[in-house]
Amino acid sequence: MSRDGIEHRAAKISSVTGLSTLLSIGFQLISVPICLKYWGKETYGSWLALYAAFMLVRSLDTGFVSYVGNKLNYLYHQDQSALREHLASSITGIAVIGALQLSIGVAAIFFDGIVLLLGVTSGPATDHRSSLALLVLIGTWALSGSYLGIVHRLMIPTGMMYQAAWWSMGFQVSQFTGIILAAMLHFDMLQTSLLFAFLQLSIYLASAIYIRQKLLAYYPWWRGGRSRTGIKDLGRSMWLTASNLTQQGSINGTVILVSALSGPAAVPVFTTVRTLANLWTNVTNVLTTPLLPEVVRYHATGEGRKLVTVSEAYWVLVGTAVNLGVLITYPLIEPMYGYWTAHAVALDKALLCLLLASIVLANVGGSISLYLNGINSLAVVLAASVVRGILSLGVGGFLFYHFGLAGFGMGILGGELLALLVMGRYFVKRELSRQGVSLPVRSLAPITVSTASVLLFLMSDGFGFPLAQYLYPVALLGVAAAALWGWRGLEPGVRTRLVRMFGNRFVGKGDA
Repeated sequence: MSRDGIEHRAAKISSVTGLSTLLSIGFQLISVPICLKYWGKETYGSWLALYAAFMLVRSLDTGFVSYVGNKLNYLYHQDQSALREHLASSITGIAVIGALQLSIGVAAIFFDGIVLLLGVTSGPATDHRSSLALLVLIGTWALSGSYLGIVHRLMIPTGMMYQAAWWSMGFQVSQFTGIILAAMLHFDMLQTSLLFAFLQLSIYLASAIYIRQKLLAYYPWWRGGRSRTGIKDLGRSMWLTASNLTQQGSINGTVILVSALSGPAAVPVFTTVRTLANLWTNVTNVLTTPLLPEVVRYHATGEGRKLVTVSEAYWVLVGTAVNLGVLITYPLIEPMYGYWTAHAVALDKALLCLLLASIVLANVGGSISLYLNGINSLAVVLAASVVRGILSLGVGGFLFYHFGLAGFGMGILGGELLALLVMGRYFVKRELSRQGVSLPVRSLAPITVSTASVLLFLMSDGFGFPLAQYLYPVALLGVAAAALWGWRGLEPGVRTRLVRMFGNRFVGKGDA
């Protein structure tokens, strides 16, 4: 196996993305007590709601950026001329979306209903400084981040995911620096947005200069563009845009809805618990993202059997890592939570268990989701996002009146379960069948046992069932046994290569 094999590339990229994740976790854990101390729950909650509104508007371009980025990844292995055309032509689509985003930002200044709909303010009187703050964030992003986001996607097929991970780390550092400075200086929403926008613009321009130097063959990026191609790509990306908008609506829309139903002070209660649960989403992303170029290549070259092998290995390694990690760290959360939030926020245990359960389910479908997004399988991606959105906001909002914030947790968990079933069925029945392969039932058995063990314990403890304490060791045993079962089910050659990867000894030849 050559040093350019999938294991070496995945390990190299995962090392830096792992460091980036540790920083992200550290930044989240550090920022919460600092912001609560210097801003208080009301101001901190207002910023969280404002940022959620910005991310919701920003999601209007994420579908187009992802679509074009996936197309560049695909065309890199087939047609370099077409790659350059779609890269250059994307300016047209970005211009259309940017105009729409700016229109929303301007409308938020003049129409109180837009501001209230976005959850920026909760009182009857509109705070125009908050509206202007939203426009600053939207405007800076529309004029810089959207198109450069597509340019960044060039780094994936060109073998620069390692460098891209370092730039991602830079973005995190700049955002963390901005929010901490704003809180400690007691900035209001407008001052915070100006600082945040300045740092965001600076890091994106610096990355553009770097990419220009490293990938000079593609510069200028806008050369050879055709408006017609850009508009076509924009039209074709609408399904993905709707999917991302729905997904962001379920994520940031929940924050906005919590703010609207309970006021800004309730937002940190929800977001702190979600932050803890999402730490494991970061772990999934770290271990899954390096596989993107490979699964897209397997799709493009018709190597369906390798897709099955990647899925099986993913469930054994990533599935076990997340499930076991959730269980091992769970007893530490409650005693550390009060210290982390300086006892300014009370832990909602039921919400915590429900969100952790949703993360465990999402992790099961992590590799499938990566694959479907990577090949622009827009219809099923949209269907999964709609399911998540409807249950997270619709059902969650309804259950809020009966179960409080835990109602949103129930909606999110139900959404992840149905989304997993939708994507899994499509992957097996459509994608693998098209490649002439099937997914053995025995491949699903270990991850099913592992996940069910974790879910049973979380649901029992979250709702105070008396047997919960006895189910904890049972869950640990179930995950460990399922990991061993799944490991033995892998092909001998795959096991050997994985052992070599972890031992950092890359010898022989061959590719996955």
